[in-house]
Amino acid sequence: MPTRKSPTSAEKKPTTRKAPARKTAQAAAVSAADSVVTKPVPTHEEVALLAVQFWNERGRPFGSPEVDWYRAEETLQAA
Repeated sequence: MPTRKSPTSAEKKPTTRKAPARKTAQAAAVSAADSVVTKPVPTHEEVALLAVQFWNERGRPFGSPEVDWYRAEETLQAA
């Protein structure tokens, strides 16, 4: 069985690289607008303080503190 030779440098095809796609003005404006509209993430302390406030308003009941915690997280994220 004959062996296959690798092509010589003269036989090799030159490789061409494509330039990276440029952002259009509209795409740049959209990405800039997206970065401006980010909502701040509430801290653990902010959520805890609001959850305690909700718990006090409900009359300090026993059981599931998660109800107040999740309500506080949703309230702060919506703001």
